[in-house]
Amino acid sequence: MVMFKMQRLLYALQKRWPGQGGLPISIRGVAAALVLFMVTPQSLEATADRYRYPPGDISQAELLERHEVFKRNYDEYEVTVGIDGLPADLKVKILFGTWCHDSEREVPRMLKLLTASGVKEESISLISLDIRKEEPEGRAKALDVRFTPTFIFFRGDIELGRIIERPVESLQADIAAMVGLSD
Repeated sequence: MVMFKMQRLLYALQKRWPGQGGLPISIRGVAAALVLFMVTPQSLEATADRYRYPPGDISQAELLERHEVFKRNYDEYEVTVGIDGLPADLKVKILFGTWCHDSEREVPRMLKLLTASGVKEESISLISLDIRKEEPEGRAKALDVRFTPTFIFFRGDIELGRIIERPVESLQADIAAMVGLSD
């Protein structure tokens, strides 16, 4: 059936653009378009989960429940040693995209490391951003977030530092340096 429709399309193109085989486009181009047409619905279905939920605040439990790749990466990441001596009043804002491959990799690692280091869940704010890196409350713009994920560490209202997209050395080393625990 598909082949019959393709033959009819090619015949119509030959009538429309006669000369030099009658085709302004190659058979390869038509085949590529046909493959794209056939594959796109599955691709859209596979990526639809990334865009299903609105941006804004999300709990760790919701993130891991709603987004399989975050859950899988969280489960697979092993923290051998947490960070000792983190301040009790440390707050972390995590601005990320469920559509972002760096977020899929780094956010689960950060969550697992913070938990192993004794940071309470209520001290961690997970803020999901849309593809434009925005969310309804405007916090990404106010915090000048340009890349995802962005991890921002605070003591009180004072920003201690950021990890943007990926750590420079390692999550442990970069956090320790930010809070003044490195040598």
